[in-house]
Amino acid sequence: MKLRRVFAALLTLVLLCTLWLPAGARHERPDVDHPFDNSAFAAVGDYRIHYRTFPAENARGQIFMIHGFALSSYCFVALAEELVKAGYTCVLADLPDFGYSTREDKNTDRLPREEIMHGVMTSINSDPWIVAGHSMGGYVALELALQYPDDVAALLMYGTSGNDGAGGIREKMMNSDLLLSGMGNLLETMAKSPALVRLLYIFACNSVSYAMHYDVSKIIDPYYIRGTGEGALRNFLMLPATDYDAVRRMQPFLFVNGDHDYVVTDSARKNLRAALPQGSVDYVVKGGGHMCIETHAEEVANVTVDFLESR
Repeated sequence: MKLRRVFAALLTLVLLCTLWLPAGARHERPDVDHPFDNSAFAAVGDYRIHYRTFPAENARGQIFMIHGFALSSYCFVALAEELVKAGYTCVLADLPDFGYSTREDKNTDRLPREEIMHGVMTSINSDPWIVAGHSMGGYVALELALQYPDDVAALLMYGTSGNDGAGGIREKMMNSDLLLSGMGNLLETMAKSPALVRLLYIFACNSVSYAMHYDVSKIIDPYYIRGTGEGALRNFLMLPATDYDAVRRMQPFLFVNGDHDYVVTDSARKNLRAALPQGSVDYVVKGGGHMCIETHAEEVANVTVDFLESR
Protein backbone atom coordinates (compact mmCIF):
# COMPACT_ATOMS: atom_id res chain seq x y z
CA MET A 1 0.00 0.00 0.00
CA LYS A 2 2.86 2.38 0.76
CA LEU A 3 4.29 1.87 -2.75
CA ARG A 4 0.87 2.61 -4.26
CA ARG A 5 0.63 5.86 -2.30
CA VAL A 6 4.10 6.90 -3.46
CA PHE A 7 3.18 6.11 -7.06
CA ALA A 8 -0.11 8.01 -6.78
CA ALA A 9 1.68 11.03 -5.33
CA LEU A 10 4.27 10.94 -8.12
CA LEU A 11 1.59 10.65 -10.80
CA THR A 12 -0.28 13.62 -9.30
CA LEU A 13 2.96 15.64 -9.32
CA VAL A 14 3.60 14.75 -12.96
CA LEU A 15 0.10 15.75 -14.04
CA LEU A 16 0.31 19.04 -12.14
CA CYS A 17 3.71 19.76 -13.65
CA THR A 18 2.27 19.50 -17.15
CA LEU A 19 0.02 22.44 -16.27
CA TRP A 20 2.65 24.88 -15.02
CA LEU A 21 6.03 23.87 -16.41
CA PRO A 22 6.91 25.58 -19.71
CA ALA A 23 6.81 23.54 -22.88
CA GLY A 24 10.12 25.01 -23.99
CA ALA A 25 11.09 26.83 -27.17
CA ARG A 26 9.19 26.13 -30.37
CA HIS A 27 10.73 23.16 -32.14
CA GLU A 28 11.09 22.35 -35.79
CA ARG A 29 10.33 18.78 -36.81
CA PRO A 30 13.66 16.92 -36.43
CA ASP A 31 15.53 15.58 -39.44
CA VAL A 32 14.11 12.06 -39.55
CA ASP A 33 16.30 11.06 -42.50
CA HIS A 34 19.71 12.05 -41.03
CA PRO A 35 19.33 12.35 -37.25
CA PHE A 36 22.93 11.26 -36.48
CA ASP A 37 26.19 10.83 -38.36
CA ASN A 38 26.05 7.05 -37.88
CA SER A 39 22.33 6.66 -38.66
CA ALA A 40 21.03 4.01 -41.05
CA PHE A 41 17.63 2.51 -41.82
CA ALA A 42 16.31 -0.99 -42.43
CA ALA A 43 13.04 -1.86 -44.19
CA VAL A 44 10.89 -4.54 -42.56
CA GLY A 45 7.38 -4.84 -44.00
CA ASP A 46 5.72 -1.42 -43.74
CA TYR A 47 8.38 -0.26 -41.30
CA ARG A 48 11.46 1.89 -41.76
CA ILE A 49 13.56 1.23 -38.67
CA HIS A 50 16.30 3.62 -37.59
CA TYR A 51 19.50 2.26 -36.07
CA ARG A 52 22.99 3.47 -35.20
CA THR A 53 26.18 1.41 -35.48
CA PHE A 54 29.15 1.79 -33.12
CA PRO A 55 31.85 -0.43 -34.68
CA ALA A 56 34.73 -2.08 -32.87
CA GLU A 57 38.02 -2.93 -34.57
CA ASN A 58 38.57 -6.69 -34.83
CA ALA A 59 35.19 -7.19 -33.17
CA ARG A 60 34.79 -10.12 -30.77
CA GLY A 61 31.03 -10.07 -31.20
CA GLN A 62 28.04 -7.98 -32.22
CA ILE A 63 25.40 -6.67 -29.81
CA PHE A 64 21.92 -5.55 -30.88
CA MET A 65 20.42 -3.14 -28.33
CA ILE A 66 16.71 -2.43 -27.82
CA HIS A 67 15.65 0.59 -25.73
CA GLY A 68 12.79 0.98 -23.28
CA PHE A 69 9.47 2.81 -23.11
CA ALA A 70 9.33 6.56 -23.91
CA LEU A 71 13.03 6.55 -24.86
CA SER A 72 15.03 5.65 -27.96
CA SER A 73 18.43 4.36 -29.00
CA TYR A 74 20.34 7.27 -27.40
CA CYS A 75 19.95 5.70 -23.93
CA PHE A 76 22.35 2.89 -24.89
CA VAL A 77 25.11 5.16 -26.25
CA ALA A 78 27.13 5.39 -23.01
CA LEU A 79 27.12 1.61 -22.55
CA ALA A 80 27.82 0.99 -26.24
CA GLU A 81 30.89 3.22 -26.11
CA GLU A 82 32.26 1.18 -23.19
CA LEU A 83 31.53 -2.12 -24.93
CA VAL A 84 33.20 -0.94 -28.13
CA LYS A 85 36.38 -0.40 -26.09
CA ALA A 86 36.12 -4.06 -25.04
CA GLY A 87 35.85 -5.15 -28.67
CA TYR A 88 32.11 -5.47 -29.28
CA THR A 89 30.35 -3.80 -32.19
CA CYS A 90 27.04 -2.34 -31.00
CA VAL A 91 23.92 -1.62 -33.04
CA LEU A 92 21.31 0.56 -31.33
CA ALA A 93 17.81 0.35 -32.82
CA ASP A 94 14.70 2.50 -32.42
CA LEU A 95 11.49 0.54 -31.93
CA PRO A 96 8.52 1.53 -34.12
CA ASP A 97 6.90 4.79 -32.92
CA PHE A 98 10.06 5.76 -31.01
CA GLY A 99 13.14 7.72 -31.99
CA TYR A 100 13.34 8.05 -35.77
CA SER A 101 11.57 4.86 -36.83
CA THR A 102 8.16 4.59 -38.52
CA ARG A 103 5.11 6.01 -36.73
CA GLU A 104 2.31 3.50 -37.18
CA ASP A 105 -1.17 4.53 -38.35
CA LYS A 106 -4.40 2.76 -39.30
CA ASN A 107 -2.89 1.76 -42.66
CA THR A 108 0.17 0.06 -41.16
CA ASP A 109 0.28 -3.72 -41.36
CA ARG A 110 1.41 -4.08 -37.75
CA LEU A 111 3.97 -6.73 -36.91
CA PRO A 112 5.15 -8.05 -33.54
CA ARG A 113 8.05 -6.02 -32.17
CA GLU A 114 10.31 -9.06 -31.90
CA GLU A 115 9.66 -9.92 -35.56
CA ILE A 116 10.59 -6.40 -36.63
CA MET A 117 13.77 -6.29 -34.56
CA HIS A 118 14.77 -9.74 -35.81
CA GLY A 119 14.29 -8.52 -39.37
CA VAL A 120 16.60 -5.57 -38.72
CA MET A 121 19.26 -7.79 -37.16
CA THR A 122 19.31 -10.29 -40.01
CA SER A 123 19.30 -7.54 -42.65
CA ILE A 124 22.54 -6.17 -41.14
CA ASN A 125 24.31 -9.47 -40.52
CA SER A 126 23.10 -13.06 -40.69
CA ASP A 127 25.49 -14.27 -37.96
CA PRO A 128 24.01 -14.86 -34.47
CA TRP A 129 23.71 -11.70 -32.37
CA ILE A 130 24.07 -10.90 -28.72
CA VAL A 131 20.73 -9.23 -27.93
CA ALA A 132 20.33 -6.61 -25.19
CA GLY A 133 17.14 -5.03 -23.89
CA HIS A 134 16.48 -2.27 -21.37
CA SER A 135 13.16 -1.83 -19.52
CA MET A 136 10.32 -2.40 -22.03
CA GLY A 137 12.99 -3.29 -24.57
CA GLY A 138 13.77 -6.23 -22.31
CA TYR A 139 10.30 -7.62 -23.04
CA VAL A 140 11.09 -7.45 -26.75
CA ALA A 141 14.61 -8.87 -26.36
CA LEU A 142 13.34 -11.76 -24.24
CA GLU A 143 10.58 -12.62 -26.71
CA LEU A 144 13.03 -12.33 -29.61
CA ALA A 145 15.38 -14.79 -27.91
CA LEU A 146 12.48 -17.19 -27.30
CA GLN A 147 11.17 -17.00 -30.86
CA TYR A 148 14.52 -17.03 -32.70
CA PRO A 149 16.97 -18.98 -30.50
CA ASP A 150 19.29 -19.91 -33.39
CA ASP A 151 19.93 -16.23 -34.12
CA VAL A 152 20.65 -15.20 -30.52
CA ALA A 153 24.10 -16.06 -29.20
CA ALA A 154 23.45 -14.50 -25.77
CA LEU A 155 20.83 -12.39 -24.00
CA LEU A 156 21.52 -9.29 -21.86
CA MET A 157 18.67 -7.88 -19.74
CA TYR A 158 19.01 -4.48 -18.07
CA GLY A 159 16.56 -2.74 -15.72
CA THR A 160 13.67 -4.91 -16.80
CA SER A 161 11.26 -7.66 -15.82
CA GLY A 162 8.92 -10.14 -17.44
CA ASN A 163 5.74 -8.83 -19.05
CA ASP A 164 2.84 -10.06 -16.94
CA GLY A 165 0.22 -8.88 -19.44
CA ALA A 166 -2.37 -6.13 -19.56
CA GLY A 167 -4.48 -5.25 -16.58
CA GLY A 168 -6.41 -2.34 -15.08
CA ILE A 169 -5.84 0.90 -16.96
CA ARG A 170 -3.79 -0.88 -19.64
CA GLU A 171 -6.70 -3.17 -20.49
CA LYS A 172 -9.08 -0.19 -20.66
CA MET A 173 -6.71 1.66 -22.97
CA MET A 174 -6.45 -1.31 -25.30
CA ASN A 175 -10.22 -1.22 -25.75
CA SER A 176 -10.62 2.55 -26.09
CA ASP A 177 -9.14 4.52 -28.97
CA LEU A 178 -10.35 7.73 -27.33
CA LEU A 179 -8.54 7.00 -24.06
CA LEU A 180 -5.41 5.89 -25.91
CA SER A 181 -5.40 9.06 -28.00
CA GLY A 182 -5.94 11.27 -24.95
CA MET A 183 -3.18 9.60 -22.95
CA GLY A 184 -0.90 9.74 -25.98
CA ASN A 185 -1.44 13.49 -26.32
CA LEU A 186 -0.70 13.91 -22.62
CA LEU A 187 2.54 11.96 -22.99
CA GLU A 188 3.60 14.17 -25.90
CA THR A 189 2.82 17.32 -23.91
CA MET A 190 4.84 16.07 -20.94
CA ALA A 191 7.77 15.01 -23.11
CA LYS A 192 8.06 18.48 -24.69
CA SER A 193 8.73 20.19 -21.35
CA PRO A 194 12.50 20.26 -20.64
CA ALA A 195 11.90 21.00 -16.95
CA LEU A 196 9.50 18.10 -16.54
CA VAL A 197 11.70 15.67 -18.48
CA ARG A 198 14.66 16.61 -16.30
CA LEU A 199 12.54 16.12 -13.18
CA LEU A 200 11.48 12.66 -14.30
CA TYR A 201 15.05 11.78 -15.24
CA ILE A 202 16.20 12.55 -11.72
CA PHE A 203 13.71 9.90 -10.59
CA ALA A 204 14.82 7.43 -13.27
CA CYS A 205 18.58 7.94 -12.74
CA ASN A 206 18.61 8.18 -8.94
CA SER A 207 21.12 10.98 -9.50
CA VAL A 208 20.35 14.69 -9.37
CA SER A 209 23.76 15.71 -10.71
CA TYR A 210 23.61 13.32 -13.67
CA ALA A 211 20.09 14.38 -14.65
CA MET A 212 20.82 18.10 -14.26
CA HIS A 213 23.73 17.87 -16.71
CA TYR A 214 21.90 15.58 -19.13
CA ASP A 215 21.11 16.74 -22.67
CA VAL A 216 17.33 16.26 -22.49
CA SER A 217 16.93 17.20 -26.16
CA LYS A 218 17.85 13.57 -26.84
CA ILE A 219 14.57 12.59 -25.21
CA ILE A 220 12.46 15.52 -26.37
CA ASP A 221 13.27 15.80 -30.09
CA PRO A 222 11.49 12.63 -31.29
CA TYR A 223 8.28 13.78 -29.59
CA TYR A 224 7.96 16.50 -32.23
CA ILE A 225 7.20 13.74 -34.75
CA ARG A 226 3.42 13.41 -34.97
CA GLY A 227 1.94 10.29 -33.41
CA THR A 228 4.81 9.52 -31.05
CA GLY A 229 2.77 9.59 -27.81
CA GLU A 230 -0.09 7.36 -28.91
CA GLY A 231 2.29 5.06 -30.78
CA ALA A 232 4.50 4.66 -27.72
CA LEU A 233 1.54 3.60 -25.60
CA ARG A 234 0.21 1.23 -28.27
CA ASN A 235 3.65 -0.43 -28.44
CA PHE A 236 3.57 -1.14 -24.73
CA LEU A 237 0.04 -2.52 -24.82
CA MET A 238 0.57 -4.91 -27.72
CA LEU A 239 3.59 -6.74 -26.29
CA PRO A 240 2.87 -10.41 -25.49
CA ALA A 241 2.89 -11.73 -21.93
CA THR A 242 6.05 -13.60 -20.93
CA ASP A 243 5.97 -17.41 -20.97
CA TYR A 244 7.97 -18.10 -17.80
CA ASP A 245 8.07 -21.86 -18.38
CA ALA A 246 9.77 -21.21 -21.71
CA VAL A 247 12.18 -18.79 -20.03
CA ARG A 248 13.29 -21.52 -17.61
CA ARG A 249 14.34 -23.65 -20.59
CA MET A 250 16.44 -20.91 -22.18
CA GLN A 251 20.20 -20.63 -22.16
CA PRO A 252 21.54 -18.67 -19.16
CA PHE A 253 21.39 -14.89 -19.52
CA LEU A 254 22.61 -11.74 -17.81
CA PHE A 255 20.13 -9.90 -15.57
CA VAL A 256 21.31 -6.47 -14.33
CA ASN A 257 19.29 -4.08 -12.18
CA GLY A 258 19.90 -1.06 -9.97
CA ASP A 259 19.09 -1.37 -6.28
CA HIS A 260 17.42 2.07 -6.47
CA ASP A 261 15.27 1.35 -9.52
CA TYR A 262 11.86 2.85 -8.73
CA VAL A 263 10.49 2.28 -12.25
CA VAL A 264 10.88 -1.50 -12.41
CA THR A 265 10.80 -2.58 -8.78
CA ASP A 266 11.86 -5.85 -7.16
CA SER A 267 8.19 -6.82 -6.83
CA ALA A 268 7.78 -6.35 -10.60
CA ARG A 269 10.88 -8.47 -11.27
CA LYS A 270 10.02 -11.35 -8.96
CA ASN A 271 8.44 -13.63 -11.60
CA LEU A 272 11.34 -13.27 -14.02
CA ARG A 273 13.91 -13.62 -11.26
CA ALA A 274 12.22 -16.86 -10.16
CA ALA A 275 12.37 -18.16 -13.74
CA LEU A 276 16.03 -17.34 -14.46
CA PRO A 277 17.65 -20.33 -16.22
CA GLN A 278 20.31 -22.13 -14.23
CA GLY A 279 23.67 -20.46 -14.73
CA SER A 280 22.24 -16.99 -15.31
CA VAL A 281 23.98 -14.01 -13.69
CA ASP A 282 21.76 -11.81 -11.48
CA TYR A 283 23.76 -8.62 -10.83
CA VAL A 284 22.70 -5.62 -8.74
CA VAL A 285 24.26 -2.19 -9.33
CA LYS A 286 24.67 -0.53 -5.94
CA GLY A 287 23.26 2.98 -6.03
CA GLY A 288 21.98 2.42 -9.56
CA GLY A 289 18.57 3.57 -10.70
CA HIS A 290 16.48 2.58 -13.68
CA MET A 291 18.99 4.19 -16.05
CA CYS A 292 22.06 2.47 -14.63
CA ILE A 293 23.08 1.62 -18.21
CA GLU A 294 23.92 5.33 -18.46
CA THR A 295 24.90 6.43 -14.96
CA HIS A 296 26.98 3.29 -14.29
CA ALA A 297 27.93 2.46 -17.88
CA GLU A 298 31.49 1.36 -17.08
CA GLU A 299 30.39 -0.98 -14.28
CA VAL A 300 27.58 -2.47 -16.36
CA ALA A 301 29.96 -2.92 -19.30
CA ASN A 302 32.48 -4.76 -17.11
CA VAL A 303 29.79 -7.12 -15.84
CA THR A 304 28.58 -7.65 -19.40
CA VAL A 305 32.04 -8.46 -20.73
CA ASP A 306 32.72 -10.84 -17.82
CA PHE A 307 29.46 -12.66 -18.58
CA LEU A 308 30.15 -12.92 -22.30
CA GLU A 309 33.73 -14.11 -21.74
CA SER A 310 32.59 -16.79 -19.30
CA ARG A 311 30.36 -18.42 -21.90
